Amino acid sequence: MKKINKFLFILVAICLVTSVHAQVDRTKAPAAGPAPKVQLGDYDTFTLKNGMKVLVVENHNLPKVSFNLQLIIDPVLEGDKSGYVSIAGSLLESGTSTKTSQEIAEEIDFIGARLGSHSEGAYASGLSKYKDQILALMADVVLTPSFPADEFDKLIKQMNSGIQADKTSPKSIAKNVRRKVMYGDAHPYGDVMTEATLANITLDDCKSYYANYFKPNVAVLAIVGDITTKEAKKLVKKYFGKWESGKVPAHVYEMPAKIEGKRVVLANKDAAPQSTVQVVYPINLKKGTADVIPVSVMDAMLGRGFAGLLMKNLREDKAYTYGAYSSISADQLVGDFYAGAEVKANVTDSAFIEIAKEMNHIRNEKMTEDHFNMTKATLAGDFARALESPSTIASFALAIERYNLPADYYATYLEKLDKVTLEDVQAVAKKYVDPDNAIYLVVGDKKLKEKLAKLSSNNVVEEYDGEGQIVKEDPNAIPEGLTANIVVENYIKAIGGREKLESIKDMSVKGEMKMGPMSINVEQAYKNNKMFAMSMVMNGQVLQAIKYNGASAKVMAQGQENQANEEQLKGFKMQAHMFAELDLEGLGFSSTLVGTEKVDGKKTFKLEVVGADGITKYDFYCATTGLKLKTVAQQNGMSVTMLYNDYKDVDGLKFPFTTLTKMGPQEMPLTITSLELNKDIKDELFN
Repeated sequence: MKKINKFLFILVAICLVTSVHAQVDRTKAPAAGPAPKVQLGDYDTFTLKNGMKVLVVENHNLPKVSFNLQLIIDPVLEGDKSGYVSIAGSLLESGTSTKTSQEIAEEIDFIGARLGSHSEGAYASGLSKYKDQILALMADVVLTPSFPADEFDKLIKQMNSGIQADKTSPKSIAKNVRRKVMYGDAHPYGDVMTEATLANITLDDCKSYYANYFKPNVAVLAIVGDITTKEAKKLVKKYFGKWESGKVPAHVYEMPAKIEGKRVVLANKDAAPQSTVQVVYPINLKKGTADVIPVSVMDAMLGRGFAGLLMKNLREDKAYTYGAYSSISADQLVGDFYAGAEVKANVTDSAFIEIAKEMNHIRNEKMTEDHFNMTKATLAGDFARALESPSTIASFALAIERYNLPADYYATYLEKLDKVTLEDVQAVAKKYVDPDNAIYLVVGDKKLKEKLAKLSSNNVVEEYDGEGQIVKEDPNAIPEGLTANIVVENYIKAIGGREKLESIKDMSVKGEMKMGPMSINVEQAYKNNKMFAMSMVMNGQVLQAIKYNGASAKVMAQGQENQANEEQLKGFKMQAHMFAELDLEGLGFSSTLVGTEKVDGKKTFKLEVVGADGITKYDFYCATTGLKLKTVAQQNGMSVTMLYNDYKDVDGLKFPFTTLTKMGPQEMPLTITSLELNKDIKDELFN
C-alpha cells in the first residue's frame, strides 16, 4: 500500500520585505528557486491470488468511478494477418456467453455508463452508485466473450471501409510507408493492415489471441473515483477472483538497423498540390532512462508549437506550411525520431533542406537561455495541469508497473526537469538528432523525383505504394508500341465506338449523391456539345444550379442568381462536351502514357492529361477492358480522386452508374438513377 499526501504539489510564496534602507537591483532577474516538490495523490494497491494487480485512487469530489484494465504484454507480430489483434480486442464487447452486443449496449445505456474493449484490456466508467453493475458488465466482457461470427464479419467489413478511405489520405499513406521502411516485416511495429491481411484473418485467430494473452497474472486494474479501497477489494474479488492465471507468450525482437545515409522514400500521390514531408528514423531510447527528460526538452525546442525552431523557420520565415513539428518517442522496444510538415508541392525539396538545417542547428549550436527557460517552464506547467486529474495518478501508477520505473519516477519529475541544462540539451541532440542518417519520406507527386534525388546520399529515390510495399518498375508493363492515343481509342471502342458516340445529340442524367448523412439529388443535361445544365437539390432546396446556353451562363447558389464570369464560362464550355475523349487534341488537351498502376487490383494504363490552362489530371484505363476506372485531378487546391464503377449499357453505350469522389477525408458516392439519350431536350432548359 502506498500512502502519499493528497495535494498534488505545494507552491511556496515569496514575500518581499522592503525598508527605507533596502537596495534592490531591478535590472537583474531574481535567482530561480528550487523545483517544487511534487506529492502525488493517495492510491492503494493490492493483488489477487491469481496475480491480478489492482490500483485504487480515491476521489470523492464527484459521484463517478472508472475502471481501466491493462494487460502488460509484449507486442505481437501479426505478419500476413495484420489486424487480427485489434479485431480480437474489439470483439470482446461484441457479445458474451450471456449477452448479445445489443443487450450489452442497452444495459450500459440504461445506467448512463461507458464500456469499451481493446486488444490489451477494457475500460468502463459511470456513476458510482452503479459501480457494481458497471464492473459486472466489464468482467463479463473480459472473462466470457463469445466471439460471434456475425460481429466478426461486421468488423472485417468496417475495417475494409477504413482502408478504402485511407488510400487517399497522405497521413495514412505516410504512416504505412514509415512503418515498413523503419521497422521491416520482422518487427511488430512494421505491421500494416491491408485488404489482403484482413482476408487472411479467421475467427479462430482472434479466439487464439484471447486464449493466449488475456490472463490475470499480466493484468493491472486501475480504479479511480468515488469508491473506497474496501469496496474495491470486495467488487474485484467478486468479479475477477475466479479468473484463472496461466502462462503468457513472451516475445523478443531485434533492434531495427540504423539508417545509413540519407534515404529518400516517395509514395506517389498524383496531382497532389501539397506534399507530406517527414524526416524519420528509429532510435534506441527506452522509457525511464536518464536521457528521456533532457530529450523532451530538446524535442520541444526543436518542434513544439510556435516557439519551436521548425515552426519559426518553415512557417514564419519561409511560409512553406501552416505547421511544422517534431516528436521524439521513447519505447521499450524501439523509439523513433520524427520531424515533418505538410508543405506546398513546389517547395518539397526546400522544406527538407530547412528541416535538416534546424536539426543541425539544435545539434551543433547552443540554444538561447530564454528559449530554454521558456521551454522548461512550459513542460513544468503541462505536468502540473495533468496532475489536476485523478486519472493521471492512475496512469502514472500503470506506467510504473508496465515499464518497471522507479516508484518515485513521477514524484521527482519536476526536480529532474529543473536539473536539465543547456549542455544536456546539446548532448542529447548530438546523440539522437541525425539528419545525415535518416529517411526523407515524401507523400506527393511523382514528378518531384528528379529534385528529390539530389537529397539522397546515392541519388536514388525509393518508391513505395500506399501499403508500404516497394514499387518495382516492370519494363514489360507497357506493351511495345502502345501510346496514349491508342489507349483512348480503346476506351472509345469499349464504351460503344466513335460512330455511336458521335450520334448522341443530347443526354440527361439523374442521380443521388451522398455526403455523409445528407442525400442530394443531382440532375445534368447536355445538348450538341454546346449546352450544359446542372442542378443539386436537397430537401426541395436548390443548393446550386448552372444553365449554360453556349454563349452565356447563369449560376444560382444560396438563393442568389449571378451571371457567370469569363473564367467560369471557359469551364462550362468544356463541361458541355459529353464525350471529351472524341477530340482531346481539339479541346486543347495533350496526353501522355506515363506508366501502369493497379486500381482496385486491376492493371491500368495511366495517362497524364494536360489542359490548355496547364492544369494536369491523370486518367486510368483498365488494361483488360479498356474502360476508364479512375481520374485524379486538382480542385480548389485539393487532390480529388474519382472512381468509376458499375458500367451499364444504355442504347448500346456503356456508362459508369456509380462514381465515388474522394476529396480529403470526404467520400461522396453518386449513383445514377436515370440516363437518357437523344430525347430532343429543348433549348429553354439551358437559358
